[in-house]
Amino acid sequence: MMTHRERLETAWAHREPDRVPIEFGLTALLRDDPRAGRLRALVDAHADNFHGTPGPAFGFFGFPYLGGREEIIEETAEYTRKRLVTETPAGTFTAITLHPAGCEDYHWEKRYITSTEELRALAETPREPLAHVDKAEWDAALARIGDDGLPLTFLQHPLGSLVRNATMEDVYTWLYDAPDLVHRYLSAYTEQMVDVLDRMLGAGMTANFATYAHEMLIPPWMGAALYDEFVMPYDRPLGAVIHRGGGRWRAHCHGRCMGFLERFAEVGITAVEPLEIPPTGDCDLAEAKRRVGDRLLLSGNIPTERFVTMTPAEVRDMVKAAIDAGAPGGGFTLAPSNGHGLQCTDEELARTIANCEAYMEAGLEFGGY
Repeated sequence: MMTHRERLETAWAHREPDRVPIEFGLTALLRDDPRAGRLRALVDAHADNFHGTPGPAFGFFGFPYLGGREEIIEETAEYTRKRLVTETPAGTFTAITLHPAGCEDYHWEKRYITSTEELRALAETPREPLAHVDKAEWDAALARIGDDGLPLTFLQHPLGSLVRNATMEDVYTWLYDAPDLVHRYLSAYTEQMVDVLDRMLGAGMTANFATYAHEMLIPPWMGAALYDEFVMPYDRPLGAVIHRGGGRWRAHCHGRCMGFLERFAEVGITAVEPLEIPPTGDCDLAEAKRRVGDRLLLSGNIPTERFVTMTPAEVRDMVKAAIDAGAPGGGFTLAPSNGHGLQCTDEELARTIANCEAYMEAGLEFGGY
């Protein structure tokens, strides 16, 4: 029997492991529920997961933090409003968040980047080389992970970070109204990232890297022409330095990504998840396998956000279909597509637990090679 690490490594090498790797993480709500004993046992024994490792210190868009504070600007029985202040060499940036009472989530009232003047500061302020984790800390992290899974170092994506910290309306307007300014920002931040990755990899910290951004850079937000202008030229040097240093790159991309899988592979991305099915995405797993299955580790595509309404039989059938389409020849991991067991009623939570069990059991039943 393979270890979790060996199973993931084999699948990513596009060879068939002893069984399909099953990715699955338990939320605190699920892990602490007394009804989830069997689920915890299944996940702890059989889930094949990636584990985060320390990496570059990206700071705020590549600038070090010089200071910051969080201020409560309004507090009522219904909500709390907070002002977040971040001081950097590029200036002081503020955001405002609204936190409904009794809810773990929050809403952005104001993002950090709201004007072309702030974007200009990110583009034109001189940048210092980024620091990265030292080798001793890196080795300690790998030792903690051991054979329990594969290490994964998270990277900021220059354009994805901008979209997350501004409004989508502003960023996509700047692509048309201030394209030269956007390109200057992307060039500066990408050059900074390539440098730190080159030094990190050169120091022997060969890694699997991951970015969380591409879902905001594809339809319905961006079409192919904008993607080719503002994403491809800056993804290519990231992919090149990662591969030159012996690393691999996994892209997290919700939504309608089928038309962009070849582009992902072209720039050096070597894995993509979660490959959502309609209506949240447009993934046909068998077609994705045919088109890029020899270049990308395909991970997905079980819509776990629907576990609050599905039945275990439906989950079992869906898992079998995904394995049938994605597993042949390796290059596939069974993986959830979205959140599960976050905020729901007690009845929905019970159904979610049953369906998570069905997901794990079906993966084990149908995933053998």
